[in-house]
Amino acid sequence: MSLSKKLLRIHKAVTLMGFLIFASVIYHGPSEAAGHKKPVKDDPLSWVPPTHVQMIPMMVPAGRTTVAVTFVLEATKRKRTEGICKRMPRIRDAILRVLSREPIPVKSRRLVTKGVNARILLPINKAVGRTYIKKIYVTPGVVKMGKATVKRKPYAVIDGCENILRSEKARDQAIKAAQEK
Repeated sequence: MSLSKKLLRIHKAVTLMGFLIFASVIYHGPSEAAGHKKPVKDDPLSWVPPTHVQMIPMMVPAGRTTVAVTFVLEATKRKRTEGICKRMPRIRDAILRVLSREPIPVKSRRLVTKGVNARILLPINKAVGRTYIKKIYVTPGVVKMGKATVKRKPYAVIDGCENILRSEKARDQAIKAAQEK
């Protein structure tokens, strides 16, 4: 066998091994590929609250009509996401009150969402009684629950209130069970 054929076989083998390692890291994540174990997902005490809360899409006034809009609320601290979820009816009411007085502007059949977040931030924090929310991201249209993204923060942990409150309840039950032992 000639030298060029041997080099070609070695090149193919190295390329295949590199691809398999890359695929393993993508599939399992970098920590598992490096030998680190992930925390048990079913353990409610190891649950970490998300940094952002995705609201259920709501119909809000825009121009002369109503349109669906999805809001993502950024908590001031991770621990406050549960407080945000417990006060969600007040938050939704504050948003509707502000946007009923001054609807989202429409220009060339498109929503102009610039500045909407600043208009509704103070009334929301006032309605819940504390500064729970640091920033609001407004997305026109319906965004599937758990599929929202924040362009400025691509690694933000975003979740809906249903999962946050379910995890809080499971964690409280685990703490009570541990205290009873």
